[in-house]
Amino acid sequence: MSTAVHPLIKDVPDLAQDLQDLCDDDPKYARQVEEYQQLVTRLAAVHAGTETLDAESTQLLEQQCSAQQAILVRKLTHPSGGCCGGCGG
Repeated sequence: MSTAVHPLIKDVPDLAQDLQDLCDDDPKYARQVEEYQQLVTRLAAVHAGTETLDAESTQLLEQQCSAQQAILVRKLTHPSGGCCGGCGG
């Protein structure tokens, strides 16, 4: 996996090494990252018109991408699973 261009860190490239380290240390997380990359690739194909999905399926795919990204970024930025305190909950 090349973290330099991975869609998970495209907006936060300073986390590339953290992503690589976490993938090396946690095989389950690495599989989830790979699954996310496949979702993003498929969504890009839908948006480019090389794969056809109806509107409902496209929306579901977008939701899956978003949900998976949120899970992975949370684990990446809060590896201990602890609360950041930002939500007040």
